[in-house]
Order: sequence, then C-alpha cells, then structure tokens
Amino acid sequence: MKVLRTIALFLCFVLLASCAGYFTIRYLEDDTDRVSERGTGNGTRNAATATATPIPLVSGSVILQQTDEVNVGILEDTTVSDLVNQALASVVQINAEVTKTDSWGRVQHGTSKGSGIILDTDDTTLYIATNHHVIEGATEITATFPDGTDVNAELRGSDAAGDLAILMISKEALKAVDPSTYRIAPLASENEVKVGDMVIALGNALGYGTSVTVGFVSAVDREVQTEEGELFLIQTDAAINPGNSGGALINMKGEVIGINSLKYSENYSKIEGMGFAIPITQAIPILNELKKLKSFPEEEAGFLGVHIATVSADMAESFGWPRGVHVSSVDEGSAAAAAGILPGDIILSVNGIRVLDNQQLITRVTSYQAGTEITLVISRENGEEREEITVPVTLMVKSDITE
Repeated sequence: MKVLRTIALFLCFVLLASCAGYFTIRYLEDDTDRVSERGTGNGTRNAATATATPIPLVSGSVILQQTDEVNVGILEDTTVSDLVNQALASVVQINAEVTKTDSWGRVQHGTSKGSGIILDTDDTTLYIATNHHVIEGATEITATFPDGTDVNAELRGSDAAGDLAILMISKEALKAVDPSTYRIAPLASENEVKVGDMVIALGNALGYGTSVTVGFVSAVDREVQTEEGELFLIQTDAAINPGNSGGALINMKGEVIGINSLKYSENYSKIEGMGFAIPITQAIPILNELKKLKSFPEEEAGFLGVHIATVSADMAESFGWPRGVHVSSVDEGSAAAAAGILPGDIILSVNGIRVLDNQQLITRVTSYQAGTEITLVISRENGEEREEITVPVTLMVKSDITE
C-alpha cells in the first residue's frame, strides 16, 4: 500500500507541475502577441497604441510592473528632405582665386572653396553672406547658384574679427540665373537656440558641391579662440568640413540660425562631431554694417587715439569688470579725447557690435573712414559700481592727432 500511495502522490505532483507550466507558457505567449500588436515588423509603433496601458513583464516567477507610460510624440508631415529642398535654394557655392604672401615673403596662388547664404536684395544688387576666411586675399570670386550657373561676385565688405563678409552680385549678372531656383534665406529673428535642438548644416563640403548633414546643438555660447580674437559660437555635431564655411546652419523650421565657420583642425583628427557656427543674431549687426561700407584709401582709415588692453576672462573675474577693451590712456587731441573717453573706461561695442579684445576693436574702428561718426558703448566706474554709457565719436585720421 505504501508503494501505491507513493506512486499516486508522485502522479499528482507531476500533473500539478504540468498545469503550472502550461499556464506560465500561455502567459508569456499572450504577452508576445500583445507586443506584436503594438509594433510592426520593421520596428515602427502604431500611433493608436502609443498611450496603451503598460503590459507586465514576466521573468521566471516574478512579475515586474512598468510604472510609467511612454508618451510618443507624433511628428508633423514636414520632413528633413522637405526643409532641405527649400533651404538649398538659399545656399550658393563660393570659389575664390586667392593670392597670399607667406612668412618668407613668397607669393602663393590658390583657390579657396566655400559657401554663401543669399542674404538680401535691393533694386540693383543681390547680397550674399560668407566667412572672411573664405574670401581673404581673393582676386576673383565666383558664386555657383543652385541651377549650376556661375556668376562673378564682388566683395562689398569683410570683417576679420567676426569672420564675416558680404559679397555683391549685380541684377544684370543675375539675368543668367533661373530666378525660380534661388531665394532669400529666412533668418531666425530671435536667439532661441537650445542645447539638444536638431539642426541641419548645408554647404559646399570639400568643394564637391552642396551637401547636407544633420545633427544636434551640442552647446551654445561656446568660447572659441581664433587668430583674430574670441568668438562665441554654436557648437554642433552635424558634420562641418572645409568648404562648408559660409554655409547655413538651419533649425527644423528651415530658418538660418548660424553661419558655418569652424571645426577643429586636422591636428585634432581623432576628434569628431565638433563643428561651430556663428549665431545669426550675432552676425546680422556685423553684416548690416558691412553692407554700408564704402571703399577708401588705407591712409584715410578712422583712428580713435587710445592705448588699450584686452579684458581677459581672468581679469573680468578678479576685478569684477565686463569683458571688453580697457582704456589705459587717451591721446591728447584725439577723437577719443574729444568724445570724453577716459582712462579706466572699458569699451564694450562699436555701432552695436561687441568687441572682446584689442584686435576686434582696431578692426571695427579702421573699417570706417575718418570723419565718420560711430557709437561706442563703454563701461565706466561710478563710485563702487560701473555704469554703461553711450558715446558718439567722430573718427580722425592718425596723422591729425597731436603728438
């Protein structure tokens, strides 16, 4: 009897275990079926089930319950390709024949390839924005429009400190270009660029023709040191290569938020995804000033008559000064003296354009002809505090200043 009782208990245990295994397998199979209903074979998710109640996850005999629902945002119909097709109509390829003199005094000839953004137009002229370093030393400049037509361009003005330049093309020359294939670029009017924003970079990469790369904003107001001074730029991981310079960095509205300018040099070849663009809100005041410039002999360049020193980041932190250019002394009889500028003043901007170091101030001032009135914003001590003052200054030629 003991043997029969043992066999019976064993059979009951096997039966119970089989049932438990059956229910466990069915639960997992049902869960799999429900998951397949949520997503198609290519990994896409149906919008109708995007906010469905979370399904318990089963691991052995332990049930893990998801605590948060995943909210899946549905993008509008506009795609990257739609934005690009529109934005490319505002970007041209720039080819410049350049002549430069090296440190040994040897004259070198070459070709600089870059990009440009169709910025503005008036009754007689089309204006294109690009980088100063693209056209520096140029003896001849050609712009290739989206329809493939090459048109000669003329330099209107260039600013080394801001790495910006304005090119002009006459309406007469534009008759060779199909007007339906190009347009004025829409610009972002406010500085709303945020880290993590998706962006698209357009430009003539490596001179192969206009191309497109996509990425995100990695940082804003990134301080970058160049040969001409400091710039505060947008950093992006969208690929920006030689030839992209002067091209457009656009947001997902198709607006230009920056002008592609820099990437780390080949000495940093192991570093990827670190390109930089000049914020369009920073570039527009400079470009507008460049449009107004007129050519004049070098000896007629404006002169301020101050002895200056750059306010570095360390100095600003130590003394509580704003970043700018510190005036250590003022020449007697100079334009600065006549305007009431004093030793100890810190020059912050010229005609609304920020200056962060000596070279930027010199470049800004000498871009105007003597006799031109400019507006400086300065920071001046007022007791224990500093106040900002707007000062109009009429520039003089250096030779007119009393020694």
